[in-house]
Amino acid sequence: MAEFQYILGIIGAGNMSGAITDGILRVGKLDPKRIIVGDIDAEKLDRLKKSGFAVTSDNKFLAENSQNVLFAVKPQVFESAANEIKSGIKAEAVLSVMAGVGTAKLAAFFANPIKICRVMPNTPCMIGKGICALTFAGYSDGEKKFVFDIFDALGETVELSEEKFDAVTAVSGSGPAYVYSFIDAVIKGGVEKGLTFGEAKKLTVSVFKGAAELAERSEKSLDELIKNVASKGGTTEAALKIFAERGVADGIREGVFAAAERSKELGK
Repeated sequence: MAEFQYILGIIGAGNMSGAITDGILRVGKLDPKRIIVGDIDAEKLDRLKKSGFAVTSDNKFLAENSQNVLFAVKPQVFESAANEIKSGIKAEAVLSVMAGVGTAKLAAFFANPIKICRVMPNTPCMIGKGICALTFAGYSDGEKKFVFDIFDALGETVELSEEKFDAVTAVSGSGPAYVYSFIDAVIKGGVEKGLTFGEAKKLTVSVFKGAAELAERSEKSLDELIKNVASKGGTTEAALKIFAERGVADGIREGVFAAAERSKELGK
């Protein structure tokens, strides 16, 4: 087996890469000195270096010296990044957090057999409260532990078949933006009815956190939980009636469908 200077090389130092390196530091299962991050932003690399990570602006060097290479770049620049390192990659596995880039597309760029892991994270991973869906190609069960050690540090993880990843992208990948949109609308409604922005934000965000945790813990269905709040002829029923008349639920569902279709298009 080849000897590698680094156990993990991360291409890209953006938000999700930062969530990964922060999680690694927070949990402490992996030595940052055995992890190298590649980017052209000297300021970002300097911050990572101060946290104990190795850094480089040369992705080919990263690819030649890393046992596992993780792509944490936008899917639109994947091919240029892959072509940059293709001739020098010696890694045993390639990992990706890029939306819409499938395992077959990843494998096509690199010599087979190479292990591939595709991950769909979301932005709450940046505070250790996210969820990551993972799918593997070519991994034994024992080999998956290294990957779970990385992504368990970002919140929760779930292993799913790749055929479900367009739906995963639409639900959990894009999902935080749906929640922020709903929070924003509720806050604005509260402000228009006399609350200050700070008051409305505190109340609304607290409601979402508490309701989400209750939904997770309760054995009741979501319909039952709704009925527990919406007494007949009351204030909640009045609001839900407007939501139904305006087709809010249908609009959200159709938005999820559109996100899933876009994920499929990006993967072609």
